[in-house]
Amino acid sequence: MGWRYIAQRATTGEMLHLDVPIVRDELSWALSGPGGLRGTISPDVGALRAADGRLVLDEWGTLLYAEADGEIRWGGTVVRSRFEGSAWSVEAVGMAGYPHGLPYLGEYISEGVDPLDVVRELWAHVQGQPDGDLGIVVDSMTTPVRVGTVDEPYTLVWWESTDCGTEIDTLARETPFDYTEHHQWDGDSITHRLVIGYPRLGRRRDDLSFEQGVNITNVVAPTRDGDQYANELIGLGAGEGRAVVQRRIPEPDGRLRRAAVYSDKSITSTDRMDALCRAELAVRKQITEIAEVTVINHPHAPIGSWAVGDDVLIKARIPWLGDVSLWHRIVGWSLVSDHRARLSLRRSDAFTYRGTS
Repeated sequence: MGWRYIAQRATTGEMLHLDVPIVRDELSWALSGPGGLRGTISPDVGALRAADGRLVLDEWGTLLYAEADGEIRWGGTVVRSRFEGSAWSVEAVGMAGYPHGLPYLGEYISEGVDPLDVVRELWAHVQGQPDGDLGIVVDSMTTPVRVGTVDEPYTLVWWESTDCGTEIDTLARETPFDYTEHHQWDGDSITHRLVIGYPRLGRRRDDLSFEQGVNITNVVAPTRDGDQYANELIGLGAGEGRAVVQRRIPEPDGRLRRAAVYSDKSITSTDRMDALCRAELAVRKQITEIAEVTVINHPHAPIGSWAVGDDVLIKARIPWLGDVSLWHRIVGWSLVSDHRARLSLRRSDAFTYRGTS
């Protein structure tokens, strides 16, 4: 796969360089967040200044794209660099990171609003400011979830200086929904889309295989963390005081009793609350997780054949634990060379999807 890196002026759309001579250190993609690009240019050949005399790679002034085989695989904004002798090290962050650090300066007050409408409002606000339009189009999909009530409307107001990026991530976590970026050529231009998945992106990949000694070269030692462990769930739903929908689901398992509270004021059914509590309990009782694996290009799972959000089966032999076979979700991945990648993982059963049950 042949890669090239394209530089574009962020505010005007002018193409500055169609083949930036950057040596890639790492290229990464993330679920519901921005990926990143790190690379180095060396030596100074005097060719990385634009016609106006400014550096081609300018912090918050340059959009940088990674293209392979004619397709835009990644897009972001140059955010920092450093000079070490003749080497120029550059870092860029995915476009999904742009709203972070930008305050909301309008007034938006609503009741019973779809969280995705709020996301579209936040992106429209950010891109509606002078020199702020990246051209990102947010998917038009909807969810059945609503935020804000007559008594307590959903509110974004300028005097609270709400961080737009943080608010988007909070809505993604609490709704929940996933998002990722997509960039593609449209003639001589590049278009940008924020892809939304409700209740999730990705799918179970029975067609891929990840096994230590076959295509997994390194396994980050699994953690066994009891901080979030529970073998009893107390569910609190709609209502006030003694009228609250309340359920108690204990599942003794030979360990000391540890109880956790699951609260959701939208739940009016005891059956629904029982189902959610059992799902949450299944997550909290599982304390072994493999956070990261390094894989090589292999017919069982060619590099890039997966996507962020996919569920994959990880098979490894772990000291003290023996043979482990666990489904994990890919929450991010990095291309560390043309033939090697690093997958960031979370246990699949650590996720509950509100829209599927």
